[in-house]
Amino acid sequence: MINDSSVLCGPDGPRNSVALTLDEARDAIVNRSKQLVTEAIRKRGHDSPPFSAADYADLLGVAKIVKTDLRELGGALLRYGNGSFVIKVNSAHIPTRQNFSSAHEMGHILLSELGLESRLRDSEFRTRRFNPQVARKSRNKARERLCDVAASELLMPEDVFKRHLSETSIGSLEGLADMFGTSRQTTAIRIAEVSPTPCVALLWKPQKASNSMPLRLEWHVGPGRPTSRSGRYFPVTESAAIGGSVYEAFRDGKIVKSYKEFKTRFGTKRLRMESKAYGSGATKYVISLAFETGKSNPPEDQFGWFPGGRS
Repeated sequence: MINDSSVLCGPDGPRNSVALTLDEARDAIVNRSKQLVTEAIRKRGHDSPPFSAADYADLLGVAKIVKTDLRELGGALLRYGNGSFVIKVNSAHIPTRQNFSSAHEMGHILLSELGLESRLRDSEFRTRRFNPQVARKSRNKARERLCDVAASELLMPEDVFKRHLSETSIGSLEGLADMFGTSRQTTAIRIAEVSPTPCVALLWKPQKASNSMPLRLEWHVGPGRPTSRSGRYFPVTESAAIGGSVYEAFRDGKIVKSYKEFKTRFGTKRLRMESKAYGSGATKYVISLAFETGKSNPPEDQFGWFPGGRS
């Protein structure tokens, strides 16, 4: 492990005693992850995907990655007295998830190496009525998210990923997921984060409590990385109605094109959206990618609804 704090932001950057915002911590872990990617590519002799968490094991002092029964856990990190680590991943999970879990645990190594968790400003987790328990949960959530950020950079390096991102579409999502050996969901998030065309990734899942709105929005990301500096887009509606494009995608398993309205800091925007269902049975879900078309007045969509109509 490298314990030189200068790796955080360079020789003129903040040191371990300096408190950080979440944005600064995110930038720090991305920068360190990119350093590791450069070292791994040099070691591999090429930058062709897929990238494996094992590519970074020696660089981070990880002695081995073990597949074992972890029940509900995706992964676990063990530190030994000699400074080495062992990563355990759930043997019941599919290889793509095991790989991401391994990279996520490497994110915890980077958090420790950079001293990020202890340096996050308490003000980042305070609510109007300060509740220590809520603040602790928020801090834990932020920590896990930072580890996901590291995993995404390690397995889908930004420069390499952008080079293979020929277009923003559901078709490119599937091709990139296969190429990088990552899940459809994590690949969709990565597209939204780094796409040169402003893009929003959305995940829809069934909700049993409603017959008229059978799908609900689980999460959405983009455009760009989720920071306090970025202008995020928020869907006007967070449920998908029967007869809407998202429901059609869920029911038929085909790519469905439509338009959807999003709230931004500058008002409402209509984006072109492509949706497709993945999985089966109880694990079935829909991923949508919404992106700008460059047209000021998009045409009526294929179902006869005008832009901004039903999802």
